[in-house]
Amino acid sequence: MRTFFLSLLLCSGASQAAEVEFLHWWTSAGEKNALKRLENELAKADIPLKPAPVIGGGGDSAMTVLQARALAGNTPSFAQIEGPSIKSWDAIGILHPINKTATTHHWDEVLHPLAKAINKTDNGYVALPLTLHRLNWLWTNQRLLAQLQLTPPKTWPELFQAMEIAHQQGFIPLAIGDQPWQIAQLFESLVIAAGGVSFYQSALVELDKRNIDSAEMRLALSQLRHISLLTSHPLPDQNWDSATQALAQDKALFQIGGDWILGDLLAHKVAVPEHISCQPAPQSRQTFLYNMDSLIFMASKTFSAQQAERVANRLADKDFQSEFNRVKGSIPVRNDIDLSQFNLCQQRSYHDFLFASAHGLAIPSMTDSMAVNPVTQQAINSEIFRFFRNQPISEDEVIRRIVSIAASN
Repeated sequence: MRTFFLSLLLCSGASQAAEVEFLHWWTSAGEKNALKRLENELAKADIPLKPAPVIGGGGDSAMTVLQARALAGNTPSFAQIEGPSIKSWDAIGILHPINKTATTHHWDEVLHPLAKAINKTDNGYVALPLTLHRLNWLWTNQRLLAQLQLTPPKTWPELFQAMEIAHQQGFIPLAIGDQPWQIAQLFESLVIAAGGVSFYQSALVELDKRNIDSAEMRLALSQLRHISLLTSHPLPDQNWDSATQALAQDKALFQIGGDWILGDLLAHKVAVPEHISCQPAPQSRQTFLYNMDSLIFMASKTFSAQQAERVANRLADKDFQSEFNRVKGSIPVRNDIDLSQFNLCQQRSYHDFLFASAHGLAIPSMTDSMAVNPVTQQAINSEIFRFFRNQPISEDEVIRRIVSIAASN
């Protein structure tokens, strides 16, 4: 009898120590810091983590890998994901719902409405929301700004003027890499400034031909061309975090991008906002352009519904989510987390998010998987990227191509 119970204990221990595989694209310094928090949280419950990183800041490569593995019947235990594709994966029928976790952690009461809408389907909660990122941030090197005797730009013309002065003085005007998603994300802020939230929603979320083929879109494209002429050609083939390093090392004056940039700055012990400051991208002050990181739990012979709930329950913990977001640079998806110990840029982001949510000014990023299907997203990103890199391409030509993509959506 003693041997029997000992065997049961050993089997139980083996089950508890079963490794779970996590597919993700968190590969920068700040993201690795956040990932370490996630690994530590699971370790508290004796759940060993096997990270499966896929390099590529926008996540497109990771989604391609996830799709291939799903077709091969070799899914990871859980995976990082964003936006509407959550519902597509749920429709296939290979996700574990995590409704027990949702009930335990009172998600219906504590999640922001945005998080509930994205992560919940007719099957209940099928994904765990983890971070809320703001994309329309302008990051400024305060040392260079003072050295060049400039003031923080409030409009795009003021930003262009500052970039021209930086270029003349031998500095990188705008830290950015030669990747479609980086260029397309920059373009989104130009579209918001050119036409406002309703215009952005119609043109880049609803893909309305009338607003794609418009004076506002031509203005945004002409300003994107202006930026392309102020940057080096070809651009360095670098990830966003390499561009952030140029900003932090006083080589670049500006960077436009999401608050994962903050996570990397903090990981490298850069003083924010004293050395690198944050402000909304020009002419988008009250707008909150967002994406959201979620986790999906995938049904397989090696990962049961019970295991999914066990992992999800740990990662839904309020204290963990607070610490994860604080390190990542994002803001929490819960409304009951105290941000007093977060960075000032995160506190401002949260304040702006609440205002934007209350006034219809929170809008999903087309570029970063929050608005349209992945095929359409990548096609539009590629056209914007091609326009940026090739001066002979006219505004009318790229508009015709985007209209064509929208028509086939």
